Amino acid sequence: MPLSLRSRFKRWLYGSCPGLSGSFPYFGVRTYFPRNALVFNLACEQGIYEASNVRLLQSALCPNSTVFDVGANIGLMSIPLLASESSLNVVSFEPSPHNVAHLQRTAAGSGFRDRWEVITSALSDHEGEAEFHCATPDLGAFDGLADTGRTGGTTAVRVHLSTLDIEWQRRGRPTVSAVKIDVEGAELGVLKGGAACIASSRPLLLVEWNASNLRSFGCDAGSLLSIAEELSYDVFAMPNLVKVASRPHLRALMAFDESFALMPRA
Repeated sequence: MPLSLRSRFKRWLYGSCPGLSGSFPYFGVRTYFPRNALVFNLACEQGIYEASNVRLLQSALCPNSTVFDVGANIGLMSIPLLASESSLNVVSFEPSPHNVAHLQRTAAGSGFRDRWEVITSALSDHEGEAEFHCATPDLGAFDGLADTGRTGGTTAVRVHLSTLDIEWQRRGRPTVSAVKIDVEGAELGVLKGGAACIASSRPLLLVEWNASNLRSFGCDAGSLLSIAEELSYDVFAMPNLVKVASRPHLRALMAFDESFALMPRA
């Protein structure tokens, strides 16, 4: 669908206009981004980036709770959550060197700086170090722990690995209302590394589940249903929250959307 005049103007104003390019207002926050960043262009096109995902996460927020945003990129999911609940704390994990400097600058200059923490570690199911594969800055949304082949080449850097449980325990085991995980195929490791946190708080889990990315990790798409069963969660396909009934059903739904919500069973 062609971009609206408003969207085209916004892309020019904040993407190319001398003196204004490099940041744009988003939910009242001056939000910084790499030049020609894909996520900035999508935000201009969509108005609210991944709006259905944002609305679902907002519906799960509780006062005085914490959200873990794993794979935060430039903060387009963290910002609307902080804006919608005045007592919410958000911990954003972003190891990509292309993205994290912009994310840190945005958080430091925002009115949410006292409730918004940026961590440069990647999350997995163990602590240590790992190679992290970086595309060009404009395609930083595809940076991750494996080269998924989606960007035409990457450069590897070393990053620190932590787990969701370690980070939750370091912060005194707060009540967690939601966890968003978008880590280019490494989502299963994050879920496995957060079992204690998930069991304690029973948060909403929103995960990217992309077949191409998963193959880079040798991860079977059906493992989402397996880990959900272990955690006593049900899986729903976004944006319409269609309950996933089986592995073939999951694979069919993945052809239409790569976002899935895991909700705790009663």
